[in-house]
Amino acid sequence: MQRLKKRSHSVKCPQPVFSGLQEWYRTALGQALEASELAAVRDCLTNLFGYHLLTVAPPWQGNPLDSSRVRHCIVQTPERIADGSSLVSASDAWPVAGDSLDVILLPHVLEFAADPHQILREAERCLIPEGHLVILGFNPWGIWGGRSLFTRWRGRLPWCGRFLGVSRLRDWLALLGFDTLAVQPLCYRLPINHAGLLARTALLDHLEGAGHVPGNAGFLLLARKRVVGMTPIRPRWRPRRSFLSPGMIEPTRRS
Repeated sequence: MQRLKKRSHSVKCPQPVFSGLQEWYRTALGQALEASELAAVRDCLTNLFGYHLLTVAPPWQGNPLDSSRVRHCIVQTPERIADGSSLVSASDAWPVAGDSLDVILLPHVLEFAADPHQILREAERCLIPEGHLVILGFNPWGIWGGRSLFTRWRGRLPWCGRFLGVSRLRDWLALLGFDTLAVQPLCYRLPINHAGLLARTALLDHLEGAGHVPGNAGFLLLARKRVVGMTPIRPRWRPRRSFLSPGMIEPTRRS
């Protein structure tokens, strides 16, 4: 089987990236993108089922997990957040048992990772056969990608990240045993952080339902982990499985 080539990538972005992205999502441009992304994620999660869902470093102010049919939703962050409700861990090494998760949500994690391949390997390790991976990314081939290309040297979020195209992600996922099920383009606003100008371009949002029209700011990619050989699918009526690695203390369950 062909292996992924390990290529290190040094992201010249302010540290920490997680809190920096959260701050950017509070801007007018970030709010416009968030509205588009949350709507797409909610629509996607309504069709995914299972026991455990892991979201890695979500930058949004809103919570798309309220529409999830997976009852146990875990949030993992590289930093401790104010309410202390997240699982604190590095984004490329998860304290999660193998073959334990039904759904993994990666919102703009790969663009700012030193080794995005390692994060995808972790996702493949942790997902059960037929488990689903939801990736949100920035489009490197649109106006947003052009701004990133010419302003990356300034080190400002999110433009300092390495935007990954859908074709490249498809190839990486295929090598790891994933089938790409769907790709949805998101947000056609201009990359201008001005509330008035963004409001005038709100009509461009209707392009999201018009198919793969070029110029989108980002995308949602849905992939499913392949069943290798004759590995049986685990029946859904089996006792609840633990998602944490052996030796980890399970967090208090919240209603």
